[in-house]
Amino acid sequence: MKIRARLTLSFLVTVSAIILLIFAVIYGAAYVYSKQSFNERLYNKALTTAILLMKVDEIDSSLLKTIDKAQQDVLLNEKVVVYNDSGQEIYTNNDLIEVHLTPEEIQEIKRKKNHRFIQNKYTVSGIYYTDRYNRAVVIAAAIDKPGDDLLRQLLIMLSLSYLFSLLVVAVTGWFYVGRALEPITTIVKKVANLSPVEKSERLPVATEQDEISTLIKTFNGLFDKLEDSFKLQKNFVANVSHEINNPLTKIKSQIEVSMMQNRNEEQYRKVMSSILEDANDLTVLLQNLLQFSKISSGHEMPLAPFRIDELLFDVRQAVIQNNSAYKVNMEFESVPTDEEQLVVTGNKALFAIALKNITENACKFSTNHTAKVVLSAIDGITISIIDNGPGIAPADLPHIFEPFYRSPSMESVKGYGIGLALAHRIMQAHGLRLQVKSSSGEGARFYINFSNKVLTKG
Repeated sequence: MKIRARLTLSFLVTVSAIILLIFAVIYGAAYVYSKQSFNERLYNKALTTAILLMKVDEIDSSLLKTIDKAQQDVLLNEKVVVYNDSGQEIYTNNDLIEVHLTPEEIQEIKRKKNHRFIQNKYTVSGIYYTDRYNRAVVIAAAIDKPGDDLLRQLLIMLSLSYLFSLLVVAVTGWFYVGRALEPITTIVKKVANLSPVEKSERLPVATEQDEISTLIKTFNGLFDKLEDSFKLQKNFVANVSHEINNPLTKIKSQIEVSMMQNRNEEQYRKVMSSILEDANDLTVLLQNLLQFSKISSGHEMPLAPFRIDELLFDVRQAVIQNNSAYKVNMEFESVPTDEEQLVVTGNKALFAIALKNITENACKFSTNHTAKVVLSAIDGITISIIDNGPGIAPADLPHIFEPFYRSPSMESVKGYGIGLALAHRIMQAHGLRLQVKSSSGEGARFYINFSNKVLTKG
């Protein structure tokens, strides 16, 4: 069921229920008023008959019957009966109508003083009349045909009005729901014909500040993200192809050159060493790309507690082993006495990759190939990795965590521009932030703060 039909149906059900409730209240009020009015008339006839018969000495049964016949407001099939205190009938105004009380009913009227009930199709109002000298049970009975006819006509009128109201509500609901959904329908048609990625097309922004305007802004924001994502993917694929092609081309060229003529053992050894170096670079690049792909795709990471200081020593050892020219100096500030405060929970292998990439990057760009790693335990745990290189230009700072981004001034330095991007994604996956402070000519400081993070224990 489409939204328009569903909303119209919901509107119809709600409004029809309200109308039905109102009509039910109207009919109920009319019913109660009609029955109360008829009962009041019966009560007044019974009371009038009792007063005339019991208190007016000049009126006897014959005269009272004559008076009753002369009345103008006689009810349909009206009958008034008077019983003495012993339960004997002493007066009736109509012998043709069969309405008689049982001894039990007479006692019930005496007990309640004023009692109304239905006998066959007659409505009966009975009173127990008493004064200083007399005791009597008086009933007045009649058929409320005019009241019943009025209620029947009212019910028919309300039923027809209800059916007509349903038709009107359904038509107007369909119309107004259609008008309300028209902007959304227009947006859907426009979205179907947009090319948000290829042509950077967007929905026209509405002038009204309403829900439709919010929806349009949300769509345009989504299109912006889609376009950025496609551009990033496109650039990523292009950069990956380029970066992989470079070492493969170098390897192929060296092999082809070495096969052009016979060479001695030393020359072949140099070629093989160069090829091995390129193959190792290619392996590192592919491993980083695989890790980057896993982290970016949101794969679940196994987490476990580990000591961050021990991991830093492992990272230092790995960096030095990979490149003997690199040096890593360790420095500790305010080391806690409780070793548990150095325990964090995360994926140790990924943390090692991230810290190793940042540390190698610091060694690479330092003038003396030396990086300083500082572990601070003041107000949580903070890891800082500092280099004494040329620093990062302000124009490059917003882009250093983008995959394959390399500053034009650093193109002569060997690298692929994937290490910092991978480290940044790993920290994001752990709910942490890799931050950097740097300016041209003053080196760079990368730091991770574990303060107020669930990763930290202690």
